[in-house]
Amino acid sequence: MAAGLSNSAVHIYNLDSGAGKLENFSYLPPTDSPQSVSICGVRFLDEGPHNILVGTTDGYVRLYDLRLRGEQARFKYTQHPNVPPVPKSLSCFDRNANGRIICCGTEQFHSNAFLVFFDVRERQQMGVYFESHEDDITSLRFHAQNPDLLATGSVDGLVNVFDVKEPDEDEALLNTFNTESSVARLAWHRNVYDKDIISCVTTTGDFKSYECEEGDEVASFERPDVTAAIRRKKAANFNLINAHNQEDGGVFLLAGTNFNKGEILRSVSVTSKNSLQPLANFQGNKQIVRDSLFDSKRSLLFTGGESGIVTVWAQDASGTAFSSEKLKARKEKKSRKQAPY
Repeated sequence: MAAGLSNSAVHIYNLDSGAGKLENFSYLPPTDSPQSVSICGVRFLDEGPHNILVGTTDGYVRLYDLRLRGEQARFKYTQHPNVPPVPKSLSCFDRNANGRIICCGTEQFHSNAFLVFFDVRERQQMGVYFESHEDDITSLRFHAQNPDLLATGSVDGLVNVFDVKEPDEDEALLNTFNTESSVARLAWHRNVYDKDIISCVTTTGDFKSYECEEGDEVASFERPDVTAAIRRKKAANFNLINAHNQEDGGVFLLAGTNFNKGEILRSVSVTSKNSLQPLANFQGNKQIVRDSLFDSKRSLLFTGGESGIVTVWAQDASGTAFSSEKLKARKEKKSRKQAPY
């Protein structure tokens, strides 16, 4: 598992000691920017444990092979004469399902916000979309199975779905949803009818989801709704973290509070368009959680937050409580003047 830190370090954790015995390490990406640089995304290139992509706000996405030293590739946009000026910084990125394409989102620049595409194998840029969003791109997610399907979200409140096979932006745009808020995080889901669903967590702590093809709203819960569902009273301290897929096709929301170091961490199941049901309680949480991953096959939840702790939560027999194990980066005894990879 890879975790990006606020100090621009990347920590790699080996969760299975029998799988290659990959050592934990801390890596600080190089930068040539005079400004403060932070990580805008960390993604494995494919299902294997070796190739990792690290995006930084100075405009680079770097590819590393954890078995080798140094960068394997570096992706940075080069200005094209037929495209408006693209900012040098990035706000987010993702790779598609087959690891062939990287898409990067930018902040608004000269009234445009850009989606920049790169070909991983050819190590070159492909094209740019810049007419579908009017403000900073805050989240983008490729579909987990369909390598051509991309969802993007922005401060402008729009969620756009593209077919990236199409070089023309108008032809590529399949659907647009207006959240009437500001998009913080997107996720793909699949319902019991095998339809693709795109969900959105907003910056105001609301949750919305839409049927991708038809455009119908599937569910909508405002901040007070989810606050009440996790059995809390004050929406001001509420923190909606993420939405995850369950093994049975359901969706659950992970939420907590910013009070008392985030000791309240709970999940609720989205049972219908207007109904949330309490699902699990994560006792012993010691930090305000800002990100999470869920392995539905093994029922493992991974959380990371403001105290620099990565926690693995395992479900107990009742299915309503989770026990935890904290992961820490092992410090190297041998000093290194250069980054190990």
